Amino acid sequence: MADCKNFSPSPEFEWLCNELFQKIYDTASNQHLIGKPVTVRYLEIITNFIKLWRSTVGNYIYPALRLIIPFRDRRVYNIKENTLIKALCRYLRLPRDSETENRLLRWKQRAARGVKLSDFCVEEIKKRQKDYEGTQKITIDELNGYLDEIKQEGNGKRMGYMALTDSKAFNYCLNHMKFTEMKFFFDIILKTRVISGQENKFLAAWHPDAVDYLSVVSDLDVLSKRLYDPTERLRQTDLSISLSHAFEPQLARRMHVSYERVASRLQQDFIIEEKMDGERLQVHFINYGEQIKYLSRRGVDFSYLYGESSASGPVSPFLKLHPNVKDCILDGEMITYDTKKDIVLPFGLVKSSAMNQIQSELGGIPPTESYKPLFVAFDLVYLNGKSLTNLDIKRRKTYLNKILEPVERSVEIIQYTKATNANEIKESLEQAISMGSEGIVLKQLGSHYSVASRNTDWIKIKPEYLEQFGENMDLLIIGREQGKKDSFICGLSVTDPDNATTTAKPKFISFCTIANGFTEEEFKEIERNTRGKWHTYSEEAPDPKILEFGTKLPHEWIYPEDSIVLEVKARALDNKESEKKKYRSGCTLYFGYCKQIRYDKDWKAVATFSEFEAMKDARNFYNKRKLHDVASSKKKSSKRAKIGILNVTESKRVDPPVSDIFLNYKFRVISDFFDPTKKRRISEEDMCTLILENGGKILYTSADSIEPEENFLIIGEKLTRECKTLVNANNVIIKPSWLFSCIEAGYKLPLMKSDIFAGEHKPSIENFQYTTDISEDTFDELLNAASSGLVEQDPIGDLPLVPLFLLHNLQIAVLHSENCSSALSMEMEFTVRCHGGQIVDSEEASIIVVLNDLTSKSVLSLLRKKIASKAVRESTDGTPRIPRIVDVSWVLDSVKSNCIAEIEKYQCF
Repeated sequence: MADCKNFSPSPEFEWLCNELFQKIYDTASNQHLIGKPVTVRYLEIITNFIKLWRSTVGNYIYPALRLIIPFRDRRVYNIKENTLIKALCRYLRLPRDSETENRLLRWKQRAARGVKLSDFCVEEIKKRQKDYEGTQKITIDELNGYLDEIKQEGNGKRMGYMALTDSKAFNYCLNHMKFTEMKFFFDIILKTRVISGQENKFLAAWHPDAVDYLSVVSDLDVLSKRLYDPTERLRQTDLSISLSHAFEPQLARRMHVSYERVASRLQQDFIIEEKMDGERLQVHFINYGEQIKYLSRRGVDFSYLYGESSASGPVSPFLKLHPNVKDCILDGEMITYDTKKDIVLPFGLVKSSAMNQIQSELGGIPPTESYKPLFVAFDLVYLNGKSLTNLDIKRRKTYLNKILEPVERSVEIIQYTKATNANEIKESLEQAISMGSEGIVLKQLGSHYSVASRNTDWIKIKPEYLEQFGENMDLLIIGREQGKKDSFICGLSVTDPDNATTTAKPKFISFCTIANGFTEEEFKEIERNTRGKWHTYSEEAPDPKILEFGTKLPHEWIYPEDSIVLEVKARALDNKESEKKKYRSGCTLYFGYCKQIRYDKDWKAVATFSEFEAMKDARNFYNKRKLHDVASSKKKSSKRAKIGILNVTESKRVDPPVSDIFLNYKFRVISDFFDPTKKRRISEEDMCTLILENGGKILYTSADSIEPEENFLIIGEKLTRECKTLVNANNVIIKPSWLFSCIEAGYKLPLMKSDIFAGEHKPSIENFQYTTDISEDTFDELLNAASSGLVEQDPIGDLPLVPLFLLHNLQIAVLHSENCSSALSMEMEFTVRCHGGQIVDSEEASIIVVLNDLTSKSVLSLLRKKIASKAVRESTDGTPRIPRIVDVSWVLDSVKSNCIAEIEKYQCF
């Protein structure tokens, strides 16, 4: 058996850079020149390096491993990008706010694919000094020593650029490193990826159990000492949790099935807990509380926030454990509690509440805020040297209640109820929703604790908010089409989450292509995180057991475990026949765009095909129910809708036309129309119908392919990107009001200068005039405008004063008490309508806006109970859909900022 030690002195850091870092960097940068699959080349580089290390250095890889995977190294430098930039400028003796400094601070705007800050930094250093030619080379061990010094100098706080520049260790490294070493040194202290995302390949090449073992211990040193011999495999018991080491916890699975099926899946024997809105943490209680660790499921240590021993911090002193408990691990949730309002606050305030408590204790002054951290324990997985993961949850709960004494508002044990059927699930869910809770978690009583698993032993049920109910999904990037602007093929998971472990092979099927919604920075961020992980489809097709595409094939594909999750939003589902074969899922999204990159999720947390099918069925049911609600009114209406300016039919079938006002004219409608005098919005679809009803034709041509021509008119009054494209192509955009003036007059009116929204119009004598007939209403409007001194100079100035689509498609109810002024309520409803929202009753609303007189706890409680009862009763797939209840300031702030305010911050509790 090999020994876990090195027989040679530490090699130079330059050797590590040349033999591993630079070779992988060159491979990632020049994939098209390799001549073989990039994965094969990566494995060759990694395997060759490991052979060299074992044969020339030894079997202890830890000194190099913490440099190879710096983001898993436990050292915290607290050095931000801007800090490094300013420190380097000071090192180069450049003046403050120099052109170089500003250029580096804006490096992301200039960065090409795969280029990192370290590349720009070294480029600037090269301009001002020669490469190091000295004989004093820094070894790997010496570099680790200097990094330890930098960590100590930071002292757990964010290091400023002055302190970093004055750091002896930092300066020594810069003065004794070659340019190649500097680049990777900067990557290491910034905790970015050094080997282009090939960390798992490196670990697997070092030892076949390394990837799984790291998910259990989250410690590179422990891994290196335990897995030094690749021929010695771990037992299953070795892959269990241990004290002081973070592990991936068991997660609850979300199911879109009926409550009866959920109860059956849990064998009619389960407990129900409230789902907390906080941060999942595991508390490691060590040696009777002399040391306490708060570790996240990603291995981040937050002990400095909550207390590193029983004598310090805002939480640790309140961990009252039985005197016989020497060591234990509690699994739970850290939440934020408002002591004044006696409520649990949203997730985002957890860490700030802890910092608020710490600062008040250090300063000896009362806390500036009324909220504080509160730890809620719901499981006990380790006790006095023994793992309890093989015990059923009933026994673990019993032990938890015996060893931990709750302290009100500081440390509590989650309450639970035993249940056996669907009715009890419904009752608990109603109660949770009425309290404003996130939902409930159901746990099978006989189940064991499954580390790093998400299976149906634990099932979460949470309400879905109606304003989000639609095609809003977390999808995984599985393919890429390169061009001026990249487009990404995204996929749905078809892997059974019951078997989703760290070793399970994920499988995804293509679902949609997303090209819009990305910022330049997001494009670059995706490239930086996936650089070197793409495979050319024509050279190396993916295994169909992992990825399946339809007829639309990507230029490049990526393994799911190497990819990134996008939150995608779309207007609707596209079920056209032409799309069914294009994507393996059988349908796709209509007008899909990226809302944000989900850095907090991996392939296991994305939407599954079964969930998508359930959501689609639920949406169909929801739409059918809404249609059924208005069926009686439709039956009463005539077979043919009345055609008029204020009563536009929704149908595009026009046979025969009502008039020939627009005969021989073609139209392209590019925006809605809001009539401020009649307080009414008319959609693009309605205007198209109106044109067809009066003899015109509609063209659905893209902006890029439209050429100016006679008898072709473009209608719109919003300066969108499409509008600008059309204007740049010498097209003229005509205001929608001209259409309605023509219909009101009964004939096609000549175009006036005031009818032009944008574009330079060069009229001929017969189609352009400076005089026209006007109605009495129009004449009154002109007189009012003249008396007010309103003179239109710029056609763009004709834009409506309100953002017309701000609240588009949102169904909003405005609630107030009898004591509230009706004028205030009417004003709020008018504001909602003017911005595209629809005012409805509270039972139909997706958002309920409550005026200030209805924000009392008792009134909100009654409202939530009513909503909860209705939502749970009508849910057919185990996912109740409820409206948001928000304060009136949500509407006011949205209007003020001209964008939808983050609705979670305005919820009424």
